[in-house]
Parts: sequence; structure tokens; C-alpha cells
Amino acid sequence: MTGLPCVGCGWCCLTDQCQESHILHGYRERCPEVYWDDGAGRYLCRLAGQTRFRELLGMGQGCCAPLNGWRADVRNRDPE
Repeated sequence: MTGLPCVGCGWCCLTDQCQESHILHGYRERCPEVYWDDGAGRYLCRLAGQTRFRELLGMGQGCCAPLNGWRADVRNRDPE
């Protein structure tokens, strides 16, 4: 991971379901655990509330795709 913090742009969770999501939900177009939080102005993951998943997924370790264009354009990308 990089030294850049996650900004909650949703790029990783909306474009590629994590292994833990595959185990829990099977293949999906997008992870059902990720959601847009209007108050926070970012995407959040329901799995992040559980220490086990935080450790398995490296949450809090920084951004895994620091060059993706979504980092500079954090917004709700859910279909209307």
C-alpha cells in the first residue's frame, strides 16, 4: 500500500469485489457491503466495523491505487 490515506472514492470496491465479499456474497457486479455516506461525503464499507475484516483486507493501510482518477473526484457514483 502507499502512504496516501484512503479517501473513500470507492474505486476499489465498485470496480473489483474483494475476496471477503466473494466469500460472503458470491460474484457480484459491485460489492453489496460498500455504500455512499452523504454525511461523510465518501464511500464506506460495512465490513470495516469488524476487526477481523479490517485486518484481512488491510483497511487503514492506505490507498492501493493512488494513481486512479477517482481520488481527486470523490462523489456518489451509484446509479440514479
